[in-house]
Amino acid sequence: MARTGAWIATAAVALGVLAAPMAAIAAPAVDLETGDTVFIGGKQGYPGTGMYPLWPGDAQVGDPLYWAYCVENQITARTGATGQVGDFSDYVGSNYFTDPAVQGKVLWVLAHSYPALSLEEFGAAAGVPGISRDDAIEATQYAVWRYTDLTFDASWPFETQGSEDAYWHLVNGANASPGLTPGDLEVTASVSAPAASQTADSLIGPFVVATDQPTVSVASDPDAAITDAAGNPIDVDAVVDGQELFLDLRGTSTAGSATLTVTADGSSNTGKIITVPTVTGGTPTEADHAQTMILVTPSDTATTAQATVGWAALPVPAIGTSLVDSADGDRVLPWNGGSVIDTVAYQNLIPGTEYILTGELIRQADGTATGITGSTTFTPSTADGSVDVSFVIPEGYAGEILVAFERLYVGDTTGDPVAVHEDIDDAAQTVTIEEALTEPTQPHKPEPTQPDNPEQSAGQLAATGATIPVAALGAAGILLLLGAMLLRMRRARSGS
Repeated sequence: MARTGAWIATAAVALGVLAAPMAAIAAPAVDLETGDTVFIGGKQGYPGTGMYPLWPGDAQVGDPLYWAYCVENQITARTGATGQVGDFSDYVGSNYFTDPAVQGKVLWVLAHSYPALSLEEFGAAAGVPGISRDDAIEATQYAVWRYTDLTFDASWPFETQGSEDAYWHLVNGANASPGLTPGDLEVTASVSAPAASQTADSLIGPFVVATDQPTVSVASDPDAAITDAAGNPIDVDAVVDGQELFLDLRGTSTAGSATLTVTADGSSNTGKIITVPTVTGGTPTEADHAQTMILVTPSDTATTAQATVGWAALPVPAIGTSLVDSADGDRVLPWNGGSVIDTVAYQNLIPGTEYILTGELIRQADGTATGITGSTTFTPSTADGSVDVSFVIPEGYAGEILVAFERLYVGDTTGDPVAVHEDIDDAAQTVTIEEALTEPTQPHKPEPTQPDNPEQSAGQLAATGATIPVAALGAAGILLLLGAMLLRMRRARSGS
């Protein structure tokens, strides 16, 4: 199959189509699989050589996601049509590309040329700084044909010296290399979501990354700090295979979800074969097929994978209280006061977190504060439990009904409480102070009175310094008479 380089170059010019305007190179969204279809756009580059834009599916939508060079110099290319994606085993051509050694050389050329490298990267590697896009395309296409359709170095009709220099860079490198395999160009990256249920205000994870690349990058949407299992920030651009990642959602309380995206530079698409029928809907065969192409992905191509996780809202803390007399456990206190204990039951707290519980006694009659307060600081070991708050009620609240209002804070009392229990009608947090005892009254002893005119009072007699009632004088007289009679009787008995 010895052919002159001039003949091949002339044939290439004859087979080529008019160059299309330059299109932007974009990163593919997904990897192509065997059996997928791609739409083939118009050739770009010099008339005698070219590179073809590809789109997944059967239509040209937006910027091309892939590019391809031809591997059959003497077969007519077909553009504006669809081709089918396959691997080397699906190749229907009959030139030297059927040789695995040639396939390895071609893969080396593709991996070290444009657009697998940027123009700047390729120009620097080839010793042609500032190389033009058309020169880079021409050098790459001639280097591919060097192996697929020739067994020697032909005198290609290079458009510029820069193109020729870049060509020799590729050929010399491929000759010095044992060649590459599709596995050498494979790029894998995946991430698995946490299997266990997740809750807000925690480290969400682990996500586990898998890749065959030295490192990959990761990002979260919506944005969240990505950490290790201890909550330490990690380098999101240097994640390695098997690394476990967590989203730091500490400090949040609402339910939500997030997607973690892992990105690896490059794509496994490079080296895939595009087989094209001569007519739409036809079946390509060795004897009847349009030009076969080999796909190459651009330098900014990325292999991405995603995993999404959801989490439940943080259970809302709640408190309930029971206020009793500390002396006898009832809800009635003596009129002169005493102490009461409010047992506060809590739910949905975070074990190991410090809380402060504050309370104040409120007058039920009008809702005004008494200024009687109590508080306690505690760190629960379980989410649900109880804690006591004491209040000392001094004398002065006799006859009143007092209600305990409680508030629960995290850490300190400067922020908003996480739970409140302030129900003025809750009997369980209410105590009654007895009415005050009244002192017994003493009998009244009237003072004697002095009439304005003593002489006009028939029942009284005038006396110095005092007035004596007549009835009193009569009683005294009777007593005197009785005494005299008793004295006489005693004398008679004695004979005196």
